[in-house]
Amino acid sequence: MRKLGAFIEHGFRLAWSYKLNSAARYISSAVSLTFFYFLDQMFRRSGVTVVEGSSYFSFLLIGSAMSRYLDLGMRSFAENLREEMLRGTLEPLLTTATPTAYVLLAPSVWALIEGTVLVFVQLGLGALLGADFGQANWMAAITISLLSIACLLSYGILSAAFTLVFKRSDPLNWLIGSIAYVFGGVYFPVTILPPALRVVSYLLPFTYALQGLRGALLRGSSLPEMRTEVLALVAFTAVLLPLALWSLRLAIRRLKRTGELAHH
Repeated sequence: MRKLGAFIEHGFRLAWSYKLNSAARYISSAVSLTFFYFLDQMFRRSGVTVVEGSSYFSFLLIGSAMSRYLDLGMRSFAENLREEMLRGTLEPLLTTATPTAYVLLAPSVWALIEGTVLVFVQLGLGALLGADFGQANWMAAITISLLSIACLLSYGILSAAFTLVFKRSDPLNWLIGSIAYVFGGVYFPVTILPPALRVVSYLLPFTYALQGLRGALLRGSSLPEMRTEVLALVAFTAVLLPLALWSLRLAIRRLKRTGELAHH
């Protein structure tokens, strides 16, 4: 835990040494909320006041917050890992008694903490602008969130393994992110998609994460009522997380055999 604290402090100091970048992340969240608010107003004037049992603003708010977290979880491991490789700081750390996987993944913990803070900031500002969480089932929302994080971070670990082997960013991040934005229900319900395309939506864990969070936060649904989403997230996690960790072990074993860590 002391080492984890040191990694978190390192990430915090590094992030806040670039104050403009840090401020831009929070400003971007506020600008997105403003856009969603006026988009909701436009839909209201067109006669659309309810989307999946809530306002369109609330629908967009949760979709945006989770999509940002998806993007962060997929990119943070690979980007931080590549930065550490370019700085030459990984080699000294790997000579210590710290486990290899810990050295490779722990530098991203601060980014995940800050991402969580940004999600709460966005939800809080959204509540001030009219999003209604009066019926929210917070325990169910937390449970769904934890399952979603465990599942979605698998993509980030897979991306980190790719970065270790090929020494460059993972192109799959952009592909998976784009597919999730279009077919995951971020901006519109997946039920409006044609049946053939709806199949793609239901093959994405992000779809079930969003449906579960919206059900818990906007309609107060309990876990038994969302058993489809819970079981789907558990199944995806049971497959993706071991696959991601196995890929990372293979990447580490290859680096130890070839000694390519210092070659960028």
